[in-house]
Amino acid sequence: MVTAVTEIYIVDYDLPMDNRRRRFYRAVQAYLVEHDSEHLRDWSTQSVVITDDREFADFVYAQASQLGQAHMYKATQVR
Repeated sequence: MVTAVTEIYIVDYDLPMDNRRRRFYRAVQAYLVEHDSEHLRDWSTQSVVITDDREFADFVYAQASQLGQAHMYKATQVR
């Protein structure tokens, strides 16, 4: 039996409670619209992004790291 393996990227972040936070969310929304991303409908403001799109995860990590603390993890979904 062959099990499909999917890589999942998790980015968690902690942003300051000021205008920079809004700027971060606007940048992420612009990225999603520009890339016609399926994640646009799933996007929330829960300070965690879970995606199979490495480019999007890298973008969120880079933007969040400029403003506060961020961590990015790679998980492997085996089932």
